[in-house]
Formats: sequence, structure tokens, C-alpha cells
Amino acid sequence: MNTLRTAITALLLLVTASAHAEEKVRLLLDWFINPNHAAIFAAQYSGAFKKQGLDVEMIAPADSASVPLLLAAGKADLAISYQPQLYTLVEKDVPVIRVGTLINQPLNTLTTVSSDIHSLKDFAGKTLGYAVPGTEDVAIRNMLKSQGVDADSVKLINLNMDGVSALLTHKIDGAMTVFRNYELLDLKDKGASPTVFKPEDFGVPAYDELIILANQKSAATDKRIPAFLRGLDAGVAWLRAHPQQAWQAFIKQYPELNTPLNHQAWQATLPYFATHSAEFDQARYQAFGEYMKANGVIKNIAPMSRYTL
Repeated sequence: MNTLRTAITALLLLVTASAHAEEKVRLLLDWFINPNHAAIFAAQYSGAFKKQGLDVEMIAPADSASVPLLLAAGKADLAISYQPQLYTLVEKDVPVIRVGTLINQPLNTLTTVSSDIHSLKDFAGKTLGYAVPGTEDVAIRNMLKSQGVDADSVKLINLNMDGVSALLTHKIDGAMTVFRNYELLDLKDKGASPTVFKPEDFGVPAYDELIILANQKSAATDKRIPAFLRGLDAGVAWLRAHPQQAWQAFIKQYPELNTPLNHQAWQATLPYFATHSAEFDQARYQAFGEYMKANGVIKNIAPMSRYTL
């Protein structure tokens, strides 16, 4: 009788353990971990992912350009990417699809530290730097065009150097590589008085800076995805309620990131995280697709159902 009772107890414990077993989610980041990933870290640290039955592993890629391809090849379950990149991935038939949003507005800016530049018209005849061909150079041209400036009157160079250093040493007159939650802070910390032009204010449709991709073939039936998004939303809420506690936990786990600039970036990024990661603005995605097509970055706009669930 005791043996039977012991066996039943063991079986119940096994069933309970199985019911509470966390499902693994391998999340490929877009780059090395930084304050842009604070919401994911907060969801992990606060137990929000665990509450959804998930064990989320953040993986920094060796090569950021390979992230969507690794996802498509089944080397990860989810990946962080960029809305502008999504259109080119779809056109190349890479089997990935957007399932959520991490940061729902642009972060980059066209910035100068030159005292004689006060408007976009003042960039005529100047040298401007960018880092992402097909995105940042196209944005510069559209921004200038919106103010009646001939884009051919400026010299565009693909930066192979730090944009902040290039600006401060006056090797370039403006850079599209200055993000409002990091490099802009760095410039100010170094004593510069930057003049900032946001692309969404000058001819570039608003877009999501960071999005979450899944494998197109399995996304619709993968129950981990809605669970991940629920956990992420709870993580965003917890992060905004406990930013300093989250920061202390973050630098304890990643001590190499414990710098004054990263702390400023942590605070500056809080407003940019999407509160409801699953929300999808079809009109905005359609408008950006039309912008990409009009500028020759893509040839065709796919149905919206190809870009997102």
C-alpha cells in the first residue's frame, strides 16, 4: 500500500513538474546587448516571461547582417530586426515575418554640430555621412528634397568610422547615424551643441525602429509567440515602474555596460518601447512600403499579410 502511495505521489509530482516546465525561446538580438534591449531584459528579470511559461535566451549575433538568415534557417525562434529591412527581406523571399514591435518609432536623426547650419537648406554643398545603404542615404535625399534642396548638391559618404568622431572632427558636416537615445547624448556629453533633424518630420514616413521576427512557416501556429509578446508587454510596464532597479540588475549581469552614457541611454530609451507589442498599424506599414518602392529600394509591395501575422 505504501509502495502504491509512493508511486502515485511520484507520478503527481512528475505531472505537475511537466505542467510547469518552461518552454525555451531562443531570441537573436540585432546587435550586442544594449539599452535598446532593456524591455526584454526587464521581462526576463522580473519574471514576466516565466509567468508565461517561457525561458527566453537572448543571443548576441557574431554578425548582425546574418540574423534574419539564421532565423530563417531555424537557428533561433525569434529575432530582433528593423522595419525598413523587413521589406527587402520579403522581396528576397527570406521566410521571416513580423510578429511584434519592440521600439515603435524611428531613433536615428540627421544631426550636425556645425554652427553655420540651422536648417536642412544649409546642407547644400556639404558632406553628409550615413551607414546603412538603401535606408539612411535614401532618407537624407528625401529630407533634403522636402525642403527644396537638390540632393545632388551634397556629397554622401558611407561612414567607415564613428559618426560622433567624424562630426566632432568636422570630417563631415552632418550624419544620419546619430540616434536620439545614444549618440545624441554622447555629443552633448562631449560639449557639442547639436542641431537635430528627425526624418519623420521631413519627408520620411514614420516607422518602427525595432521589430520582432519569426519564421514565416511556423509563426501562425507557434503558441510561444503570443506568450512572448504578453511577457514583453509586462516587462515594459515593470521597466517603466522600476527603471533604476532594472538598471542595477542590468549592470550586475553586464558590468562592462556600466558607464554614465549607457545609464543616460537607459533612461532616454524608456519612452520609445511599444506598450502593446502585438499592435500593427497597417496604414503606416503600407505608407512606408510605398516610400521604399518610390525610392527604388524595393520593386514591389507585398500584401500586408506577408509582412506580419
